[in-house]
Amino acid sequence: MKTRISPLLIFIVLALVVAALLFTLPLNLFPGEITYQKGLSTYTLKDRNLSLSYFIGMGLNEGDLDNVKSFKLTAWGYALAACYILLLPGIIAYRVYISQNKK
Repeated sequence: MKTRISPLLIFIVLALVVAALLFTLPLNLFPGEITYQKGLSTYTLKDRNLSLSYFIGMGLNEGDLDNVKSFKLTAWGYALAACYILLLPGIIAYRVYISQNKK
């Protein structure tokens, strides 16, 4: 008798693993914007790749945030993060579900 692994369990574990990797490693994969403020002038650099680890304070060096007012992901950056964290594990879990229900 074959042991069956739950596709929901596979999805949850893979989503947590991918999220943990993306939030701990400084991988600059996601498009974003950085806003600098120097004195009275403020300027924004668009189309800069950011890492999700920057949002929790990991992977930043001492002087990386000098004169940085804010940084954020663009809509494309949020979509790409959702694809990596949710869709990739979802596709793998769906593949496991299909292979287990093959007749």
